[in-house]
Amino acid sequence: GLGGFNFASMHFISSARAVKDPSGARSAGRVGLWGATVTSVIVVVVLITCAGFLSTPFSADPSERAEIAYLLRVGAAYVPLFALMQVLRYCTQAYKTMVPSVIVGNIIQPAARFLIGVGVLLAGFAVTGAVVTLSLSMGIGVLAAAYYYRRMLSAEERAADRRAIARPLIRFALPQLGASLFNVQALGLGIVVLKLFTESNIPVGLFAIALALQGPGGVFLSGIVNIWAPVVSDLYARGEIERLESLYQTITRWVATFSFPVFGLLMLYPDVFVRIFNSRALDAAPLVVILAIGNVFYTGTGPTGYVISMTGRPGVNFINSIVAVGLYVGLAFLIVPRYGAIGMAVVDASVTASINSVRVIEAKLLVGVQPFGRSFLKPVGATLLAMGISLAWRLVPGEGVLLELPGIVLAAAVYLVTLRVMGLDAEERYVWERIKGRALRRKAR
Repeated sequence: GLGGFNFASMHFISSARAVKDPSGARSAGRVGLWGATVTSVIVVVVLITCAGFLSTPFSADPSERAEIAYLLRVGAAYVPLFALMQVLRYCTQAYKTMVPSVIVGNIIQPAARFLIGVGVLLAGFAVTGAVVTLSLSMGIGVLAAAYYYRRMLSAEERAADRRAIARPLIRFALPQLGASLFNVQALGLGIVVLKLFTESNIPVGLFAIALALQGPGGVFLSGIVNIWAPVVSDLYARGEIERLESLYQTITRWVATFSFPVFGLLMLYPDVFVRIFNSRALDAAPLVVILAIGNVFYTGTGPTGYVISMTGRPGVNFINSIVAVGLYVGLAFLIVPRYGAIGMAVVDASVTASINSVRVIEAKLLVGVQPFGRSFLKPVGATLLAMGISLAWRLVPGEGVLLELPGIVLAAAVYLVTLRVMGLDAEERYVWERIKGRALRRKAR
């Protein structure tokens, strides 16, 4: 139901504020909300009219399908309310602060869902009550987000006239929607494709475990993108390309700092981490290693996709996503029937590495920036040294978790000490303080 209007609103508001255009900023928020409303209403109509068909895959029992269809219709209001809340949150992020967005999405709406949910369950409304709770809590989230967004508008923006900004905003939103829908990392496409080409559920389960273990390595990148995205639009609108590249390189360095040691440990100690899920799933260990290699390219190239989209080129990202999905399915068709989960992991890593490498080239050609500065060598060098120490530790006679855990601790200590010795330069300190400031600042001045 978002229709790409969340990122479109953020981009156009940030760009308008960068050139002191209150009319553009106000109009972008208004059009983004209308666009999300229209697209989500279309989704609601489909849900209501096609609920019976959509319930078919979930059960063979006609009575159960009828109940599922009923719940889909009851919960349809959730879609536009969610879309509006998200667009409003992204509008506030365009003002270079995360606080209102976090308060609404991580505190107010979840708290309302919990309190209302407890109430309706105690009242005996069961599943229907739980579904209604989602919509009611989302409605409260919309009101809270609208309140914060309204407070953040400057006097000039509140008084500004409307501008015909719908067409360019829609031209941005639709390809951004496509890029999000076909995002290989977000789709979990490997699980679906592997199931299509294998008869047993065992390879699918092993691949799912290996995929889940990659999550911690991408946490920092996922957390930084919403802070980074409006910065890209702002600096690009001002024409400060050198500044944009400098920040881009430093942020990529920080992403690598938090992600590379995680993937390094996954490569060297996959068995230890697989045991967290199931000691009988050790066959997932080689999949963990292969996927980690691909994810080094995903995090190591930084938030490149947002550099491309937030400088006004979401269509390029959409094409990248389509090509990635095509490669994924095509290579899986050739490789997975013979090599199973191992083949799927190789396909995943190969496509991830290729697409993210291509994005780096595109960012350089289209925007004039690239993510690798001298500071990038710090996490690379520290990770390689820590991995070398881990390999040396494995020469110690013996085996088992009790021997491997001290090796992990030693590697972590070596990594941290190495980074400490290398220190931070002025740009790195600036970016770190800027990240903390934007995460904590309530309202942009």
